[in-house]
Amino acid sequence: MDSALVNHFVEHFDHHDPRLGRDPDELFDAMVRKCPVAHSDRHGGFWVVSGYDETKFILQNPELFTSEQSVRVPKGEETLPLPPIEIDPPRHAKYRSVLAPAFSPRSIKALEAGIRELTGTLIGGFSDDKQCELVADLAAPLPTGIFTQIMGLPIEDAGQFYAWKNIINHESRTDNDPDAAGRATREAIAYLKEVLDARRAQPRDDIATQLVQAELGGDPIEEDEMLRMAFLLFLGGLDTVTSALTFAFAHLATHPDDRDQVAANPDIIPSATEELLRRNAVIMIGRVASEDVEVSGHQFKAGDRILCNAIAANRDPRQFPDAERALLDRAPNRHVTFGMGPHRCVGSHLARLELHIVLEEFHKRIPDYRLPDGFEIHRHLNQVAGIDALPLVWD
Repeated sequence: MDSALVNHFVEHFDHHDPRLGRDPDELFDAMVRKCPVAHSDRHGGFWVVSGYDETKFILQNPELFTSEQSVRVPKGEETLPLPPIEIDPPRHAKYRSVLAPAFSPRSIKALEAGIRELTGTLIGGFSDDKQCELVADLAAPLPTGIFTQIMGLPIEDAGQFYAWKNIINHESRTDNDPDAAGRATREAIAYLKEVLDARRAQPRDDIATQLVQAELGGDPIEEDEMLRMAFLLFLGGLDTVTSALTFAFAHLATHPDDRDQVAANPDIIPSATEELLRRNAVIMIGRVASEDVEVSGHQFKAGDRILCNAIAANRDPRQFPDAERALLDRAPNRHVTFGMGPHRCVGSHLARLELHIVLEEFHKRIPDYRLPDGFEIHRHLNQVAGIDALPLVWD
């Protein structure tokens, strides 16, 4: 990205601008250095917070920065909050407690054998071809398969799930169909309602059944809240791990020394996973100021919208020495990829396990791979970042 474009985005940040898809690293590094807290005039005006300490302060103080209002930028149609991520403490804890058992370390550990088996099957489907398209062949179907299993959704509908997810998360502001995201949201929620209704009649061992049987303070969860919880899981389960896997392999395919280190020394994979998550966070986290408050000399007014740029915060040299480099043995590594504070990602244990297993199993079979000659990686941002496609080849 040329310096003029970097300077433009520093002053007029817009994470929906497709020009950010080429190579935003220089921009995010510049935002940390020049404006850890800045105001963008795009989309009606909002604050962009790119510094690590500033992001940490906002995420760890929910009494000052609420999640309960619509915090998407630009602001879409008015919707009710998605529990538990858009519910403030102390009520937040009650909603989170409904999901916590399914995503506890013990519950996720029980999934390891199934994740490893599915990973091996997917890799086996292309390992002899000397090439793959990582998103379509592995990074998308693996988390989709695992999520549909634990949620209780039919895997044969995965194509429809992905179409909805892509429209909602990545194509929500298209000029030719401005209602696309709203329509996809309504269709997905109607689908999830049918699933939850079916679980009331015929319970199974899945999260959908846990939702219909759960209670808040001794009372069943209201149907509307239950649907919004299911919808939040639907979006998170089908997007973020795919993006994290694709970013990890994009780095390893273009940094052969790091790739060789992972292949030769599987013991480094846990710390390498954390560093790859740090180097390419996949989310930007929205909040709204609940009252007038100052952060690093900048005055937020009650009602101001704030976008915590976790991608940039993870590159803050004040927290991460040699932040521009991926150090696979970095420790400590207190990145904000999963958020911080009470709203820290409930699915982080599952995401980490999937990344660990894929890095192990892929490099056992295919230790040396690269991008095809002339291929240029293109990212999409929005509030969930990702890579559109990632072809890999090997000899």
